[in-house]
Amino acid sequence: MIVVIVAGGSIDEKFTGGFIEDLDESSLFLIACDKGYEACERMGFKPDILIGDFDSASSDVSRRAEKAGVQVITLNPVKDDTDTEAALDLAIERTTEEDEIFLLGVTGTRLDHVLGNISLVGKGLKAGRVVTMLDSHNSLQMIQPGETYVVEKGYEFGKYISVFPYMGPVKGLNMTGFKYPVKDGEIQGFSTLTVSNELLEDEGEISIEEGTLIVIESLD
Repeated sequence: MIVVIVAGGSIDEKFTGGFIEDLDESSLFLIACDKGYEACERMGFKPDILIGDFDSASSDVSRRAEKAGVQVITLNPVKDDTDTEAALDLAIERTTEEDEIFLLGVTGTRLDHVLGNISLVGKGLKAGRVVTMLDSHNSLQMIQPGETYVVEKGYEFGKYISVFPYMGPVKGLNMTGFKYPVKDGEIQGFSTLTVSNELLEDEGEISIEEGTLIVIESLD
């Protein structure tokens, strides 16, 4: 199964629509969060579930969704998590480690939400799920020890590959096949040392021995 969560942040509808259309419809499970439902409507997609407290969407969005046959889950606006986190929790409940989860519409003008959504990638990682945060310019994942992030020439999302430690230092960083290779490196944060690397060989591999690593592929 491939779960796509469309949240209410900035959405490049041409990119997002193309991404969803390219997926196998038989394995797709589409969740819209609050205002993300309106983007799905404009792109011509019917979500399987709409979830949210509907504080940012138009007043009749839940009614329109119910009329269209979409399951609607209404959240209390006074809560300790975001609509997107609630959607991710739902996705984790309905998937296994063999499935993929994509977060779209999770970047934009609210930096607090962007940072919070990055943390959701980590929440998915700890639950054993591959979660990718995606927009028209960037792809973000996290890896932990025992996992290898592979970039193949011709299949990379973007030209630039950047890595960052998340919630603590990363040790035993190895990056092979890149313009700036790293062997048994350690990154503590508070540095731009590992920004904007580039694939040099046909395939690049990234792995670590300790910590949690953010990997970002960027187009520009």
